[in-house]
Amino acid sequence: AASARRAGGKVAVARRAARRRGSMKITLRYEEVEDKERHMTLRLTLPKKYASGPTKEVVRLFVEHYNKKHKEAEHQLDATALHLKLVGGNHLEREALMEDFVASGDECYLLGGEVLVGVPPPAKRPASTTATPQPAAPAPATSKPAGGEKEKGKARCKRFGCNKYYDPEGPPQECVHHKAPPIFHETAKWWSCCPDRKAYDWDEFMRIPGCQTSTCSANPEGQEGKRFLGGSDLRGDCAPQRLDADAPKDPRHKLDDLRRGLVAIGVDSELFEKVWGKVAAQAGNDMDKVVALFSSRFSALLNRTDI
Repeated sequence: AASARRAGGKVAVARRAARRRGSMKITLRYEEVEDKERHMTLRLTLPKKYASGPTKEVVRLFVEHYNKKHKEAEHQLDATALHLKLVGGNHLEREALMEDFVASGDECYLLGGEVLVGVPPPAKRPASTTATPQPAAPAPATSKPAGGEKEKGKARCKRFGCNKYYDPEGPPQECVHHKAPPIFHETAKWWSCCPDRKAYDWDEFMRIPGCQTSTCSANPEGQEGKRFLGGSDLRGDCAPQRLDADAPKDPRHKLDDLRRGLVAIGVDSELFEKVWGKVAAQAGNDMDKVVALFSSRFSALLNRTDI
Protein backbone atom coordinates (compact mmCIF):
# COMPACT_ATOMS: atom_id res chain seq x y z
CA ALA A 1 0.00 0.00 0.00
CA ALA A 2 2.83 2.35 0.91
CA SER A 3 4.56 1.70 -2.43
CA ALA A 4 1.29 2.35 -4.27
CA ARG A 5 0.91 5.68 -2.44
CA ARG A 6 4.48 6.60 -3.34
CA ALA A 7 3.86 5.72 -7.01
CA GLY A 8 0.65 7.75 -7.02
CA GLY A 9 2.49 10.65 -5.44
CA LYS A 10 5.16 10.54 -8.14
CA VAL A 11 2.49 10.64 -10.87
CA ALA A 12 0.80 13.63 -9.26
CA VAL A 13 4.14 15.44 -8.93
CA ALA A 14 4.91 14.73 -12.60
CA ARG A 15 1.53 16.13 -13.67
CA ARG A 16 1.98 19.27 -11.58
CA ALA A 17 5.45 19.73 -13.06
CA ALA A 18 4.03 19.35 -16.59
CA ARG A 19 1.43 22.01 -15.89
CA ARG A 20 4.11 24.35 -14.54
CA ARG A 21 6.23 23.76 -17.62
CA GLY A 22 3.22 24.52 -19.82
CA SER A 23 3.52 21.29 -21.83
CA MET A 24 0.66 20.04 -23.96
CA LYS A 25 -0.19 16.51 -25.14
CA ILE A 26 -1.81 16.39 -28.57
CA THR A 27 -2.43 13.92 -31.39
CA LEU A 28 -1.77 14.98 -34.98
CA ARG A 29 -3.18 13.11 -37.97
CA TYR A 30 -2.38 13.42 -41.68
CA GLU A 31 -4.81 11.58 -44.00
CA GLU A 32 -5.01 13.89 -47.01
CA VAL A 33 -3.97 11.23 -49.53
CA GLU A 34 -5.84 8.06 -50.46
CA ASP A 35 -2.80 5.78 -50.01
CA LYS A 36 -3.01 4.62 -46.38
CA GLU A 37 0.70 3.85 -46.39
CA ARG A 38 1.25 7.61 -46.48
CA HIS A 39 -1.08 8.38 -43.58
CA MET A 40 0.56 9.26 -40.28
CA THR A 41 -0.58 9.70 -36.67
CA LEU A 42 1.82 11.39 -34.28
CA ARG A 43 1.30 11.72 -30.51
CA LEU A 44 3.40 14.50 -29.05
CA THR A 45 4.03 16.20 -25.74
CA LEU A 46 4.70 19.76 -26.80
CA PRO A 47 7.08 21.80 -24.66
CA LYS A 48 6.09 25.34 -23.71
CA LYS A 49 7.90 26.74 -26.76
CA TYR A 50 5.38 25.03 -29.04
CA ALA A 51 2.37 25.03 -26.68
CA SER A 52 2.47 28.83 -26.46
CA GLY A 53 3.66 29.43 -30.04
CA PRO A 54 1.82 29.66 -33.38
CA THR A 55 0.21 26.59 -34.92
CA LYS A 56 2.53 26.80 -37.94
CA GLU A 57 5.46 25.72 -35.72
CA VAL A 58 3.57 22.57 -34.68
CA VAL A 59 2.82 21.88 -38.34
CA ARG A 60 6.52 22.28 -39.14
CA LEU A 61 7.42 19.86 -36.32
CA PHE A 62 5.02 17.25 -37.69
CA VAL A 63 6.28 17.69 -41.25
CA GLU A 64 9.88 17.13 -40.12
CA HIS A 65 8.87 13.77 -38.58
CA TYR A 66 6.79 12.87 -41.65
CA ASN A 67 9.48 13.68 -44.21
CA LYS A 68 12.06 11.64 -42.30
CA LYS A 69 9.80 8.61 -42.66
CA HIS A 70 8.67 9.30 -46.25
CA LYS A 71 11.93 10.21 -47.97
CA GLU A 72 10.73 9.92 -51.57
CA ALA A 73 10.75 13.40 -53.12
CA GLU A 74 7.21 13.05 -54.49
CA HIS A 75 5.86 12.16 -51.03
CA GLN A 76 7.49 15.01 -49.09
CA LEU A 77 5.16 17.50 -47.39
CA ASP A 78 5.46 21.29 -47.49
CA ALA A 79 4.83 22.76 -44.03
CA THR A 80 3.80 26.11 -45.52
CA ALA A 81 0.94 24.46 -47.41
CA LEU A 82 -0.71 22.85 -44.34
CA HIS A 83 -2.75 24.06 -41.38
CA LEU A 84 -4.36 22.48 -38.29
CA LYS A 85 -8.02 21.60 -37.89
CA LEU A 86 -9.38 20.47 -34.53
CA VAL A 87 -11.27 17.17 -34.67
CA GLY A 88 -14.89 18.18 -34.26
CA GLY A 89 -13.88 21.84 -34.27
CA ASN A 90 -12.65 24.65 -36.49
CA HIS A 91 -9.73 25.25 -38.80
CA LEU A 92 -6.91 27.21 -37.16
CA GLU A 93 -5.02 30.07 -38.77
CA ARG A 94 -1.31 29.42 -39.11
CA GLU A 95 -0.49 32.42 -36.90
CA ALA A 96 -3.02 31.47 -34.19
CA LEU A 97 -1.45 30.58 -30.83
CA MET A 98 -1.80 26.94 -29.78
CA GLU A 99 -2.63 27.72 -26.14
CA ASP A 100 -5.53 29.95 -27.22
CA PHE A 101 -7.39 27.26 -29.17
CA VAL A 102 -5.94 23.83 -28.35
CA ALA A 103 -6.07 22.02 -25.00
CA SER A 104 -3.96 19.11 -23.82
CA GLY A 105 -5.53 15.88 -25.08
CA ASP A 106 -6.96 17.41 -28.27
CA GLU A 107 -6.62 15.82 -31.70
CA CYS A 108 -5.93 17.78 -34.89
CA TYR A 109 -5.87 16.98 -38.59
CA LEU A 110 -3.27 18.50 -40.88
CA LEU A 111 -5.07 19.74 -43.97
CA GLY A 112 -3.87 21.25 -47.21
CA GLY A 113 -4.89 24.60 -48.62
CA GLU A 114 -5.97 27.74 -46.87
CA VAL A 115 -8.37 27.96 -43.94
CA LEU A 116 -11.90 27.69 -45.34
CA VAL A 117 -13.38 31.07 -46.19
CA GLY A 118 -16.68 31.70 -44.45
CA VAL A 119 -16.01 29.42 -41.48
CA PRO A 120 -16.26 31.52 -38.31
CA PRO A 121 -13.00 31.77 -36.34
CA PRO A 122 -12.90 29.49 -33.29
CA ALA A 123 -13.54 31.08 -29.94
CA LYS A 124 -10.56 31.31 -27.65
CA ARG A 125 -10.49 28.88 -24.76
CA PRO A 126 -11.35 30.60 -21.48
CA ALA A 127 -8.50 30.95 -19.00
CA SER A 128 -8.54 28.27 -16.32
CA THR A 129 -9.84 29.37 -12.91
CA THR A 130 -10.19 27.82 -9.49
CA ALA A 131 -13.70 29.20 -8.91
CA THR A 132 -16.38 26.87 -7.59
CA PRO A 133 -17.91 25.06 -10.54
CA GLN A 134 -21.47 26.07 -11.34
CA PRO A 135 -24.20 23.45 -11.72
CA ALA A 136 -24.67 22.28 -15.27
CA ALA A 137 -27.34 24.07 -17.26
CA PRO A 138 -30.36 21.99 -18.22
CA ALA A 139 -30.02 20.23 -21.54
CA PRO A 140 -31.56 22.21 -24.40
CA ALA A 141 -34.64 20.91 -26.10
CA THR A 142 -34.03 18.66 -29.08
CA SER A 143 -33.44 20.80 -32.15
CA LYS A 144 -35.77 20.53 -35.09
CA PRO A 145 -34.53 18.81 -38.20
CA ALA A 146 -33.27 20.95 -41.06
CA GLY A 147 -36.22 22.48 -42.87
CA GLY A 148 -38.48 22.32 -39.80
CA GLU A 149 -41.00 19.76 -38.57
CA LYS A 150 -42.82 17.68 -41.12
CA GLU A 151 -46.38 18.84 -41.49
CA LYS A 152 -49.32 17.08 -43.05
CA GLY A 153 -49.33 17.48 -46.80
CA LYS A 154 -45.70 18.56 -47.02
CA ALA A 155 -42.87 16.79 -48.83
CA ARG A 156 -39.13 16.82 -48.25
CA CYS A 157 -36.98 18.35 -50.97
CA LYS A 158 -34.66 15.73 -52.47
CA ARG A 159 -32.16 18.11 -54.02
CA PHE A 160 -28.62 17.50 -52.79
CA GLY A 161 -28.02 19.40 -49.56
CA CYS A 162 -31.50 20.92 -49.16
CA ASN A 163 -33.81 18.50 -47.25
CA LYS A 164 -36.33 21.25 -46.39
CA TYR A 165 -40.03 20.46 -46.15
CA TYR A 166 -42.25 22.32 -48.60
CA ASP A 167 -45.82 22.34 -49.86
CA PRO A 168 -45.86 20.67 -53.30
CA GLU A 169 -49.29 22.22 -53.97
CA GLY A 170 -48.21 25.71 -52.94
CA PRO A 171 -46.10 28.36 -54.64
CA PRO A 172 -42.52 27.38 -55.63
CA GLN A 173 -40.10 27.54 -52.70
CA GLU A 174 -36.56 28.73 -53.34
CA CYS A 175 -33.94 26.05 -52.83
CA VAL A 176 -30.17 26.46 -52.45
CA HIS A 177 -28.59 23.09 -53.14
CA HIS A 178 -25.65 21.23 -54.62
CA LYS A 179 -25.36 20.00 -58.18
CA ALA A 180 -23.79 16.59 -57.45
CA PRO A 181 -23.86 14.02 -54.62
CA PRO A 182 -21.62 14.09 -51.55
CA ILE A 183 -18.48 12.03 -51.11
CA PHE A 184 -17.78 10.27 -47.80
CA HIS A 185 -14.22 8.95 -47.83
CA GLU A 186 -12.61 7.83 -44.57
CA THR A 187 -12.90 10.87 -42.26
CA ALA A 188 -13.44 13.47 -45.00
CA LYS A 189 -16.80 14.69 -46.29
CA TRP A 190 -17.39 17.00 -49.25
CA TRP A 191 -19.72 17.65 -52.17
CA SER A 192 -18.40 16.29 -55.46
CA CYS A 193 -19.40 19.54 -57.19
CA CYS A 194 -17.44 21.61 -54.63
CA PRO A 195 -14.21 19.61 -54.08
CA ASP A 196 -12.36 22.56 -52.52
CA ARG A 197 -14.62 22.60 -49.44
CA LYS A 198 -13.84 19.54 -47.31
CA ALA A 199 -15.19 18.93 -43.80
CA TYR A 200 -14.29 16.42 -41.09
CA ASP A 201 -17.41 16.42 -38.95
CA TRP A 202 -21.09 16.31 -39.87
CA ASP A 203 -22.14 19.77 -38.66
CA GLU A 204 -19.33 21.46 -40.56
CA PHE A 205 -20.19 19.43 -43.66
CA MET A 206 -23.84 20.53 -43.48
CA ARG A 207 -22.75 24.18 -43.27
CA ILE A 208 -21.07 24.06 -46.68
CA PRO A 209 -23.33 26.33 -48.77
CA GLY A 210 -25.00 25.08 -51.92
CA CYS A 211 -23.67 26.07 -55.33
CA GLN A 212 -26.97 26.28 -57.21
CA THR A 213 -30.36 27.93 -56.71
CA SER A 214 -33.67 26.61 -57.99
CA THR A 215 -36.94 25.46 -56.38
CA CYS A 216 -37.62 22.57 -54.03
CA SER A 217 -38.56 19.27 -55.64
CA ALA A 218 -39.33 15.76 -54.44
CA ASN A 219 -38.20 14.30 -57.80
CA PRO A 220 -35.40 16.50 -59.14
CA GLU A 221 -34.08 15.76 -62.61
CA GLY A 222 -30.55 14.44 -62.95
CA GLN A 223 -30.42 12.79 -59.53
CA GLU A 224 -31.47 9.26 -60.48
CA GLY A 225 -28.03 7.78 -59.71
CA LYS A 226 -26.20 7.31 -56.43
CA ARG A 227 -27.18 9.54 -53.51
CA PHE A 228 -23.61 9.52 -52.21
CA LEU A 229 -20.16 8.38 -53.36
CA GLY A 230 -17.29 6.60 -51.62
CA GLY A 231 -13.69 5.49 -52.03
CA SER A 232 -14.42 3.06 -54.87
CA ASP A 233 -16.01 5.88 -56.90
CA LEU A 234 -12.96 8.05 -56.29
CA ARG A 235 -10.61 5.35 -57.48
CA GLY A 236 -12.64 4.98 -60.67
CA ASP A 237 -12.69 8.73 -61.33
CA CYS A 238 -9.00 9.12 -60.56
CA ALA A 239 -7.77 6.11 -62.53
CA PRO A 240 -4.76 7.04 -64.65
CA GLN A 241 -5.56 7.87 -68.26
CA ARG A 242 -3.26 6.67 -71.04
CA LEU A 243 -1.63 9.59 -72.81
CA ASP A 244 -0.78 7.39 -75.79
CA ALA A 245 -4.27 6.00 -76.34
CA ASP A 246 -4.37 7.37 -79.89
CA ALA A 247 -0.77 6.47 -80.75
CA PRO A 248 -0.07 3.87 -83.47
CA LYS A 249 0.06 0.35 -82.13
CA ASP A 250 3.54 -1.07 -81.49
CA PRO A 251 4.43 -3.50 -84.35
CA ARG A 252 5.46 -6.16 -81.83
CA HIS A 253 1.93 -6.07 -80.41
CA LYS A 254 0.53 -6.46 -83.93
CA LEU A 255 2.68 -9.54 -84.49
CA ASP A 256 1.61 -10.98 -81.13
CA ASP A 257 -2.04 -10.41 -82.07
CA LEU A 258 -1.36 -12.23 -85.37
CA ARG A 259 0.28 -15.15 -83.55
CA ARG A 260 -2.70 -15.53 -81.17
CA GLY A 261 -5.12 -15.43 -84.10
CA LEU A 262 -3.25 -18.10 -86.03
CA VAL A 263 -2.88 -20.33 -82.96
CA ALA A 264 -6.65 -19.95 -82.40
CA ILE A 265 -7.33 -21.55 -85.83
CA GLY A 266 -4.83 -24.37 -85.29
CA VAL A 267 -1.44 -23.03 -86.49
CA ASP A 268 1.50 -24.28 -84.42
CA SER A 269 2.93 -21.48 -82.25
CA GLU A 270 6.53 -22.69 -82.68
CA LEU A 271 6.12 -22.72 -86.47
CA PHE A 272 4.97 -19.09 -86.37
CA GLU A 273 7.96 -18.13 -84.20
CA LYS A 274 10.30 -19.86 -86.65
CA VAL A 275 8.83 -18.07 -89.69
CA TRP A 276 8.77 -14.77 -87.80
CA GLY A 277 12.49 -15.16 -87.08
CA LYS A 278 13.30 -15.71 -90.77
CA VAL A 279 11.21 -12.75 -91.88
CA ALA A 280 12.81 -10.54 -89.21
CA ALA A 281 16.27 -11.51 -90.52
CA GLN A 282 15.19 -10.57 -94.07
CA ALA A 283 13.90 -7.20 -92.80
CA GLY A 284 17.02 -6.41 -90.77
CA ASN A 285 15.01 -6.77 -87.51
CA ASP A 286 12.89 -3.75 -88.45
CA MET A 287 9.54 -4.74 -86.89
CA ASP A 288 7.53 -2.33 -89.05
CA LYS A 289 8.99 -4.04 -92.15
CA VAL A 290 8.21 -7.47 -90.65
CA VAL A 291 4.57 -6.44 -90.20
CA ALA A 292 4.45 -5.10 -93.75
CA LEU A 293 5.91 -8.36 -95.15
CA PHE A 294 3.41 -10.51 -93.25
CA SER A 295 0.61 -8.24 -94.45
CA SER A 296 1.62 -8.42 -98.11
CA ARG A 297 2.13 -12.20 -98.04
CA PHE A 298 -1.18 -12.93 -96.31
CA SER A 299 -2.95 -10.52 -98.70
CA ALA A 300 -1.42 -12.31 -101.68
CA LEU A 301 -2.48 -15.67 -100.26
CA LEU A 302 -6.04 -14.52 -99.65
CA ASN A 303 -6.27 -13.04 -103.15
CA ARG A 304 -5.45 -16.33 -104.81
CA THR A 305 -8.42 -17.59 -106.84
CA ASP A 306 -7.71 -21.26 -106.19
CA ILE A 307 -8.28 -21.09 -102.41
